Amino acid sequence: MGADTDAKHVAFLYASQTGNAETISHQLYASSVHHGHASSCHALDTYPASALPTLHTAVFIVSTTGDGDPPDNALKFWRTLRRTLKNKDKPLGNLRYALLGLGDTNYSNFCNTAVRLDAMLEEAGARRFYEKGLADDATGLEDVVEPWIEGLWPALNEAVGGKAADEQVEGGEAEAEAEAEADAEDVDGAVAAAVEALSVAQTQPVHQRLVVDYGALAQLQKLSGAPKSPPSICALTPAPAAASDSSSSSSQTLPPWHAALCAEHPDALHQPFVARLGAARRLTADAAAKRTLLLTIEPPAAEHAACRAGDAINVYAPNNGDLVSALLERLGVAADQPVLLAAQDERIALPPHLQRFSSAAHTLRQILLWAVDLTSPVRKQTLRALAECCADAGDRDRLLFLCSRQGAAQFDGVRRQAAHIVDLLHAFPSCHVGAARLLDLLAPLQPRAYSVCSVEAGRWQVAFNVAEYELEIADPFAAAEETAAAVVVRRRGVCTPWLERLATRAASADVLVARRPGHFHLADGEGRPVVMVGPGTGVAPFIGFLEQRAREKQAGTPTGPAWLFFGCRSPSLDHLFDAQLSSWLAQGVLSRLTLCFSRDEDARRQTGAQRYVQDAVRANAEELGRLLVEQHAVVYVCGDARGMGPDVNQALADVLCEYVAAHPKARAGLGVEERGGEEVGLSRAEALQVLVRWAAEKRYLRDLWA
Repeated sequence: MGADTDAKHVAFLYASQTGNAETISHQLYASSVHHGHASSCHALDTYPASALPTLHTAVFIVSTTGDGDPPDNALKFWRTLRRTLKNKDKPLGNLRYALLGLGDTNYSNFCNTAVRLDAMLEEAGARRFYEKGLADDATGLEDVVEPWIEGLWPALNEAVGGKAADEQVEGGEAEAEAEAEADAEDVDGAVAAAVEALSVAQTQPVHQRLVVDYGALAQLQKLSGAPKSPPSICALTPAPAAASDSSSSSSQTLPPWHAALCAEHPDALHQPFVARLGAARRLTADAAAKRTLLLTIEPPAAEHAACRAGDAINVYAPNNGDLVSALLERLGVAADQPVLLAAQDERIALPPHLQRFSSAAHTLRQILLWAVDLTSPVRKQTLRALAECCADAGDRDRLLFLCSRQGAAQFDGVRRQAAHIVDLLHAFPSCHVGAARLLDLLAPLQPRAYSVCSVEAGRWQVAFNVAEYELEIADPFAAAEETAAAVVVRRRGVCTPWLERLATRAASADVLVARRPGHFHLADGEGRPVVMVGPGTGVAPFIGFLEQRAREKQAGTPTGPAWLFFGCRSPSLDHLFDAQLSSWLAQGVLSRLTLCFSRDEDARRQTGAQRYVQDAVRANAEELGRLLVEQHAVVYVCGDARGMGPDVNQALADVLCEYVAAHPKARAGLGVEERGGEEVGLSRAEALQVLVRWAAEKRYLRDLWA
């Protein structure tokens, strides 16, 4: 799609790491066409840089990844925009824009991409025609996204001189009518007789019973607040068996479009390539709660040479084959019948993840394996669309209830169960959704990222926990005397179980990967102290750091002290890289190793270890504070963003406060504003601000994942 300089043209531009921003942007683009606007949709990196100054109207949907970084498909755009600002005053003076940011308050730099983009656009002379929206995944993106979208259309119509409501095309009228119908829905009387968790017997292991209490629905007369159903985009038509792309079946481990992607990726920095899987070694004991593997990957020589310790790689993995088979069976369609995938409306282009399957015939199994994420979290728009496919009024009302304002608590319960599309279709047996409609609704299947923990000997190693876990959900239908009763829901990830299966096969396998260079690298500078905090597999990049320090030490390069805080459940079960860390400690590559054991009280009592890494950080406030304040140590934190990351951030703030309280003169070296009168201590707010500044200066780097 080329740029359009027409003043009435609307460009929907997205920056997406997990697919949420891309999905929202493409659905808005399709709806915009139905509203009568000339529109296009682009990832930020694929929008022509030369067209930016001539762009008149844009809607930006941008997410934030890592610790406040822009997604991979926005990095080139970011550089272009910065250069544009340097070379010309107010270069985007023609642009009117709206901006929706997606973020997570578990990260300290909430919606940082959106906030920075908004500031840069304003600096470039662009004007916002609609209020900025910042949605929080920690509380539910829909809470902000749906109202923001509802208000976007009148603002957009006014901005581009769009048609009045009574002049909109039929598709726009149908959407408005459908929304009004859901907002004033009469609750069917049959619902009162079906106040139970709807599911089918667990005859198939890939889908799970949904535990939902619909009791509140029986008391309601109307539902409100349900979102619009996403527009229909895809069309599937049967193709002759001979028309199927023969290259798509040449490998069971590579997507059928991998050759084209490797050749045509617009950003060479993230160019996908084929690598060979090597051996896998288990790092945890059989009795450990988590199964952690160390996997060897053999990349092409050029890719290996470009990789640094602290970089990550993206691995392209398919959906679980059993899950795909269960979905195909539930849909009642032939798995191996070749089909042609095309846009339903020639005015609306397919999104990129579906365009890859539109150039040739493929089987529906291939499309479901590699195009859409069958395990992505349920969205209210998906529930709304499924409700429209129900033959039974009770099923329809229950789905509308789940996506309505009145069913918010029940919807949150479904999200906590990590329900996926196969669970939903079995829970609502009268829902007869078509395969093409499902492709409209499901998020794109994204590659999964893993930190590289070793870059030596011409191969990479990555350490990961195999994502297979159980969730205990309180059973709302248990008898009063069974208040502790729970339903156990079993879930599995997309990539790590697949990698484990491939790595344990007799024959080696090829996989599609891409490097993700970042800023999480060992600091340059002779003698500068390094503090690393990485519990569990968060220690992975630090293994690479220590390998690098070992080489530097062997070469006679001066190195400063290195202190690692590592946490695990028990030293006998999941102390990752135990022998290697002990060897580096003995050699002086690692100056100090502080261990924490969260689930082993005996080990804590015998060794004096703390329970969690944040506890250990606080317990060493004096020595750690001296490294941070007096010796300007660089701090690295890697691991969980929802718990450990924020807790360590607070612990570091406590360390600064405690150190300044004991050494009042140290306050002057932290760059905080002087107070009137006697200088006493450092407040928590000031300490947190110091950490924010250190992060901007790359003295405090975090590689966190939710």
